[in-house]
Amino acid sequence: MQYLVDAYSDYLSIERGLSNNTIIAYRKDVELFFSFLESEGLSISSFHKKEIPAFISYLTRIGRRERSINRTLSSIRGFYSFLLREREVDFNPLDGFLGLKLGQRLPGVVSVGDVENMIDSALSGRRNKYRDATLIELIFSSGLRASEVSTLELGDINFIGKFIKIRGKGDKERIVPFGKRAEVLVRKYIELERSEYKNSDKNSFLFLNNRGQRLSRQTIWKIIKRYLRLVGSEGRGRGPHILRHSFATALMAGGADLRVVQELLGHASISTTQIYTHVEKGHLSRVHSRYHPRA
Repeated sequence: MQYLVDAYSDYLSIERGLSNNTIIAYRKDVELFFSFLESEGLSISSFHKKEIPAFISYLTRIGRRERSINRTLSSIRGFYSFLLREREVDFNPLDGFLGLKLGQRLPGVVSVGDVENMIDSALSGRRNKYRDATLIELIFSSGLRASEVSTLELGDINFIGKFIKIRGKGDKERIVPFGKRAEVLVRKYIELERSEYKNSDKNSFLFLNNRGQRLSRQTIWKIIKRYLRLVGSEGRGRGPHILRHSFATALMAGGADLRVVQELLGHASISTTQIYTHVEKGHLSRVHSRYHPRA
């Protein structure tokens, strides 16, 4: 691919008349992009819009900030315009891409190992061990918001279809699949622990506190923060959101289509791609089972 970098540099110099420093900066961005493609087993023609978030994650991991990421993506858009002109590719995957919102914080992720340690810590406790372990598992394996977990009701869990009915932002409903580990923990929590809470038979909410009242969003944040602290991950994210972000990252790393991840997360839009589409629910379940380690 070096010949393409050289040809692009000549184009920038001869036809665009850019300075040497600017051309060097463009070259570095393109070479970095080729390093990403190689690490992902991609080529310039197999890189599509759905791979943009993975490239952004790659840039974040090597220390790029939002402005630098946007500049790099702009460089790659220009490079693809050149490739189109030279008939090296058939489309520009960055067409219509608006870039990251400046000031938008790129959250970190926790590893599957960290999540395992969090669940193990919860299960080794004396009180609320199944409740806390189930909270961690559901947020990580199904990508739920703390507010959504807080308002889950017993009737929202479909053990036969292995789906959860979620009421998201703006009271919009969506269906999210859950995996085998989550099913085991939910069942244990309901059968062995929830039934022991005061007035649990009079409350339809799934997650309760010791007084038999609905677990609030703030309490869920405190619970998750406590277990993140125990595994040394508190500084890499903000409570439950880091587990939700790790859910999406795991799916994208496994090759799931960004539109499917958008549907699973309940986003009205995704700022980096502006993609919105409806995905058939059976396909959501198949993608979740195929790509997420907790399916």
